Amino acid sequence: MEDQREALLRQIWAAQDEAYDLMYEYDSLPHQYGENTLYQSEAHIIDLIGEHPEITVTELAAVLKKTPSACSQIVRKLRAKGWVTQVRNVENNRIFNLYLTDSGQRVYQDHTAFNQSCQASTFRMLETFSTQELEHHLMVQRKLNEAYQSDVQNSKDCLLYTSPSPRDRS
Repeated sequence: MEDQREALLRQIWAAQDEAYDLMYEYDSLPHQYGENTLYQSEAHIIDLIGEHPEITVTELAAVLKKTPSACSQIVRKLRAKGWVTQVRNVENNRIFNLYLTDSGQRVYQDHTAFNQSCQASTFRMLETFSTQELEHHLMVQRKLNEAYQSDVQNSKDCLLYTSPSPRDRS
């Protein structure tokens, strides 16, 4: 009985690895949204600006769990494409608020429609599962996410612990 359980757990592990690989591949590819092509990292930022006009690069970075520098680079590309504009905040001239241009708004709408279509297709594929089965899957996925979060934290702690101090570098 224990061998069956371990075999099942290993299958779950393998399925998670496969899901990660597929999501990684999907995110690394450019996608066509209406007349425009963009990467997922760009689409995420377009979505956030569309949902939260006036958001700042710092706020984007916090939501996306990226560095402000990484978000700034993507925003710069989106500005060059004419999809995003930065406006100096009237109350604090060190802050720039982000807005979608008219063409950026069309990209946002096309991306939103595409996401809704993908979601509807996926939900149709899952219609064969009962509500209870889906609830069980969600419970398992949340527990797996806890394990992944713990692994991330342990890795960060290990890096902090093993990083040389400034004195050791000289």
